[in-house]
Amino acid sequence: MSLPPQCSVFSAEAAAAFIAATTPSDRPILVLTDSASVISALQSDTPTHPWIQGILMNAPADTVFTWIPGHCGVPCNEKADRLAGSGHARERHTDSIPLMDLKRWIKSSCRQYWGNLWSQSRTAFLRKIKDTVEPWTDLPVLKDQRVISRLRNGHTLLSHNMGGGPFRKECEVCHIPATVEHVLCVCPIYEGQRQLHNIAGNIGEVLRDDPDTIKTLFKFLHDCNLYELI
Repeated sequence: MSLPPQCSVFSAEAAAAFIAATTPSDRPILVLTDSASVISALQSDTPTHPWIQGILMNAPADTVFTWIPGHCGVPCNEKADRLAGSGHARERHTDSIPLMDLKRWIKSSCRQYWGNLWSQSRTAFLRKIKDTVEPWTDLPVLKDQRVISRLRNGHTLLSHNMGGGPFRKECEVCHIPATVEHVLCVCPIYEGQRQLHNIAGNIGEVLRDDPDTIKTLFKFLHDCNLYELI
């Protein structure tokens, strides 16, 4: 049998157990499975998967489920694995997709589409900071989270005028735009503190999602009296 491609491995295991347990038989049914997840779900007080629910509601009362450990190297069991692997080419068991699998598939598809858009973004600075759309860690202190977020999107009070004057500020020493990358990685004013705190010259490394790196960055910002200017 086969299932829609959106179905998870667990759903495939649950579907196989459902078919084995509910196919009419004139003898007691013994279902052998190496899926500990299916066995655990069958023992749950509140199972949520539709095929697990179907087993509990429709399987004969004397049906026995037995877990067997992984069976790599056992010829007969490896043959069973090969047969299971060929199931995708066979007639589809159902076109129904469990809601939990559908949600996971939609979320994965949206993230993939978003990732493609992100990789094509013309905003080079943002791609230097983050080359994927995977979530980053939130910081426990709101002020710290605000500071790191502003640094990562490149819009800070240090680099931009929020009132009058030119929108982008200029470095008073280098006479070039005072970008976040310039201040953190290049500007000679902060070279001593940069060396003291071992701040990398790569903006992607300076602002990466790593607790120790962020802790070092904040020490640098405080020592340079920049934290409150972000």
